[in-house]
Amino acid sequence: MLNVCVVVDVEGFISFRQGNPSWTALQKLKGLVNNAIKHIRYDEKGFDKIYELVCKYKFPVSFMLVGSLFKPKANAQKYVDFGYHTLNHKPLTLISDAELKEEVKNIYNAVSFSAPMWMIENSDKPERIFEALKKEGYKIVVYRGANKGFASGSESRIAKPIKNCGIKCVYTSNWFDGERKQRVHEILKEILANSEKDAVYCITAHDFSNKNLENFKLLIQKLKEMQEKGMITIENLRDIADN
Repeated sequence: MLNVCVVVDVEGFISFRQGNPSWTALQKLKGLVNNAIKHIRYDEKGFDKIYELVCKYKFPVSFMLVGSLFKPKANAQKYVDFGYHTLNHKPLTLISDAELKEEVKNIYNAVSFSAPMWMIENSDKPERIFEALKKEGYKIVVYRGANKGFASGSESRIAKPIKNCGIKCVYTSNWFDGERKQRVHEILKEILANSEKDAVYCITAHDFSNKNLENFKLLIQKLKEMQEKGMITIENLRDIADN
C-alpha cells in the first residue's frame, strides 16, 4: 500500500530574498520581482493557516522550520512533525564546514530535515552533509538527487526510502503550493494509479502560499477519504523514520 507524506517547508519569504544559486537569469529576475511584491501576492500567515487546517482534520504533516524565523507550535499533536529546514536557509553544498555545522545544528531536537533547494548531496563529496546531519541526530531527510556545483538533480520518484550514512532519504514525488484545483486532481490521480505500490509518495509544499487555501483543504480531505477506504496510508516523516 502506498504511503503518502505531506511536507511543508516553513521559511517565510527568505527564499525570495536569497534566491536559488541554480536559477537562470530569467528565474533570478522573477525572484527579485516576487520579493518586491511578496506582501501583496503571498500570504505571510501561511504557516499558521496551514497548521490550523491540518489540526482541524487531524492530518499528519511534517513542517520543516527555518530556525531563525520559526519555532515549533506548543502542545502540538502527535500527527504533527516539526522538522528542520536549517537556521538561515543557506545552500548547504556551497558553504564551508563551519557554516554547515551552524546551519544544521539540531536546536529543536528534530527527527526530520529538509535542505534548502534540496541541495543535500554534492557529487564530489556525497557523504559530507549526511555525516553532519547524522551527528545532529536527524533520522530522515527529503531528497531529490545529487548536485554538481550549482546544478541540482531535482529528481522526483515514487519509491521506497533509500539510506545514506544511516539516514533515510525520502524522494519528493510531487509538489503543491495551493495552486489551481486541477492540480489537486492531477496529484490524486497519480496517487490512485500507484496506490498498490509499497513506496512513499511525498508531496512538498511551502508556507507562503499565494494561491487558494481551499485547494490545500481539498487535497487533505480527499487523501483522508482515500485512507478511510483503505487505499493509502498517511504518515509524517517522523513516522516513516520510525517504521
